[in-house]
Parts: sequence; C-alpha cells; structure tokens
Amino acid sequence: MAPVVRVADVPGTGWYVLAGVVAFATLAATVGIAVWFYLEFTSAEPFLAPGRHSVELAKPGSYLVWNDYRTVHQGRSYDEPKQLPKGARISVIDKTSGRELPLGSYSGATSSTLNTESVAVAQFSIARPGAYEIVVEGDFPPRVFSVGRNLLFQMFGAVFGAIALVIVGFSAALAIAGWAYLRREEAARAAQGVQSGAAAAATAPDQPAMKRLTAIVYGLQIASFVFGITLIAGVIINYLKRKDVEGTWLESHFRWQIRTFWFGLLWSLVGVVLLFVLIGILVLMGTMAWVLYRIIKGWIALEDGKPMYQG
Repeated sequence: MAPVVRVADVPGTGWYVLAGVVAFATLAATVGIAVWFYLEFTSAEPFLAPGRHSVELAKPGSYLVWNDYRTVHQGRSYDEPKQLPKGARISVIDKTSGRELPLGSYSGATSSTLNTESVAVAQFSIARPGAYEIVVEGDFPPRVFSVGRNLLFQMFGAVFGAIALVIVGFSAALAIAGWAYLRREEAARAAQGVQSGAAAAATAPDQPAMKRLTAIVYGLQIASFVFGITLIAGVIINYLKRKDVEGTWLESHFRWQIRTFWFGLLWSLVGVVLLFVLIGILVLMGTMAWVLYRIIKGWIALEDGKPMYQG
C-alpha cells in the first residue's frame, strides 16, 4: 500500500510566489544601489591652471584634484603629458577661514570619459560645505585641472555590495523554489504509489536516477564557469537530496561536491579581498583551476561507478 501523504506536508504554490518576491526584491535593491551611487556622483568641475579657482563644495568628505591631461574645455582641445609639469604646486584654501588645508598625495587613480582622460594628483578633505579655492602654481603652459568628490570607496562598496546582494538574494529565491519543487515532486510520486519503489531504488548502489542527479550537479558546477549562479543551484540539490544517497557510494560524491562548493567559495572570497594587493588574481585563478580539477575528477569517477575519497 502506498503511504498516505498529508496535504499539509505538500508545499503550496505560494512558495513559488515567495521565491519570485525575493528575486524581485533583490533586483529592486540592486537597482536602488545603482541609483544611489548615480545620485551621489557629481562631475568634477574643470578649470585652467596655473591660476586660482574658486569652487563651492556642497558636501563634507574627501575630494580629489585631477589632472585632465587629455580633454576639451571651453571649445579647445588639450592633449598634454600625463605627468605634472616640473615645479607645479597645488594648494587648497578654505575661503571662510583663510586656512590652507592639508593636501595628501593621491597619484595613480585614473578616470576616463567620452572626451576626457584624467589622473588624480592630490586629495583633501573638508569638514563642512562652503567656498574653497584651488591654487595651482608653476611655470607651464595652460592646461586643465578639475576638482570633484572622491567616490572611489563608495564605488567599490556599491559594486561589491550589489554583487553580494545578487548572490544572496537570488540564491535564496532559487533555494525556496527548488525546495518547493522537490517536495511537491516527492509528494506526487507518493500519491501515485511509487514512493516505496523509489525508496528501494535509492538504497541500491547503482541507483540510476540518483546517479543521473549526481551527474547533473557536476554539470551545474561546470556551467558555473559561464553562468556563475548554477554552482549555487548544484549545492542546493546536494543538500535537498543527500538523505536519498545515505549509505550508498553516491554519498561520497555528494560530500565531494559540497566541499568543492564551500572551499571554492571561501578561496574566491579571499581572492576578491586580496585583489587590492594584486595577489588576489593569482588566488582566484588557482581557485578556478582547483574547482575545475575536482569537478572533472569527480565526474570521471562517477561515470566509472567509483566512490570518491574523503577530501
């Protein structure tokens, strides 16, 4: 006799709606981050140097002075060397107090727009909005400088925040939808009187359906090199179906796949953090090679009907 399936145990279609709401909320929040950064962004204000330029700075915080070495200003094109002219000196004065602000070096940061290429040459901070004067001294032909807010940290924060939000939000939506789908499928099989047969097949070491599912997970892991999110879909399947492979040789493959996901994610995060000191590129490349090795090794063992060792 087929086991009785209680209606209360079967997830309703409302779970799919919830998954859609989570995905939509994730998309909306990501767009919100982009809109916030767009509203925070203000174009740098150009001026000719050498000379003195008064500017109204509307928000407290960090600002950059840029050397616009290739640009168009007031109808004239400028194409100057990227390096500052020899002997050039930059200072910033608070016009309210007459005090010269501390100026920090900020060489190396670059910016490129449709008709302007710039390199940051100095950084300063203001505690309150107001009128300030940018003074560029030196004996050199006129060239264009500009001053604007330093939004580099906000930009990195917005980018990484949006990436983390997309990963977490869409993973949650996928997990909810995947859980509901698998539970409803199991309930449907039980209602048709095939649950007992499926359970018996799941205990067999060469159970075809679970072997195909294990291969699908390996396929999702491979596809993650192109689509990314499929790696998360694979580990969700591992966690939802691992009880069905307990005590079989396929259990070792599920364990292998789960560890591939978590250790790959850990080293990827380490690589992203270390991108600021360049070695992160090597860490990310090594992580990709290690993940690919484990996928190929596991898939070959699966096709040969062999379990995976602990690792």
